[in-house]
Order: sequence, then structure tokens, then C-alpha cells
Amino acid sequence: MDSIQFKVEYSEEQKASVISIYVNDESLIERMKRYEAQFESEIAGLYEGLNIDLVDHIEAHFTGRLQEDDIFNYEGKTLVLGCNCGLPDCWPLLVKITETGDSIMWSHFEQPHRAEDSPGGHWDYSSLPSLHFHKREYIEQLNNISRSD
Repeated sequence: MDSIQFKVEYSEEQKASVISIYVNDESLIERMKRYEAQFESEIAGLYEGLNIDLVDHIEAHFTGRLQEDDIFNYEGKTLVLGCNCGLPDCWPLLVKITETGDSIMWSHFEQPHRAEDSPGGHWDYSSLPSLHFHKREYIEQLNNISRSD
């Protein structure tokens, strides 16, 4: 199983507190930058954690239980990282979050601005392995997030 940490950190770019994600003790941003470098190294990994003030229900968000009209719901996928400019949907990283029994899985990663029909070229994430987390530890990490500065 993979490990995950959710941390509230201050972003100089956004001048706000953001939800940073670490997988197996590595920043998800760095992990994605390394993977995306094969497509276009200059813009690979240009993500930032989500401004905590924009995420209404943290547990529902990061367990994929978003309402249909939620701005972070992209046809069943969840926006987990946004653009480093501060506008989440400018350059979003999407993932399908699935809860099964005692685990939570992240799969089907996507950069929607680099879909198959994108003028900028298709970024294929099919060889990026799914991430599998122990549900209890995952939920504990979410519960540790505080909205206080």
C-alpha cells in the first residue's frame, strides 16, 4: 500500500493556505512533474495545492464524493491539484478516487488540457500506476487538516 499525507502549507504564489499532498513521502507535484516531463518538460508539474478556503467539505472532496455541481467534479474525477497561478481549473490534475472496503484508490490521472484532441498534444497517463491507500490512515490524514493558519 502507498502512504499519503495531507498538509496545510502557505503558498507564496497564492498568498493563501493550500492543501499539499505527499505520496510515499514525496510531493505529489514533484511526482507528477517527473512523469509529465516526458511530454513537455517546461510545463510539467506546474501545479499547486488547492486553496483550503475553496474546498467546502475536505473529506467528501478527497474521497471522491463530490456533488454533481461541485466546481472540482470533472465527470466523476476529482481535481486534486490546481494551477500554480492560483486558479485551480487553469491547469488541473484530475484523478478518479474509488473507495472499496478498507482502501482508497487513485487512478485514471488526467490533465484535461492535454486530452486526446488537445492542440497541445495528448499526455497519456495510462502507464502511471494507480495509488492504493489504507482507508483508515487516509481518513486520519484528512481529519488532521485544520483550517486555522
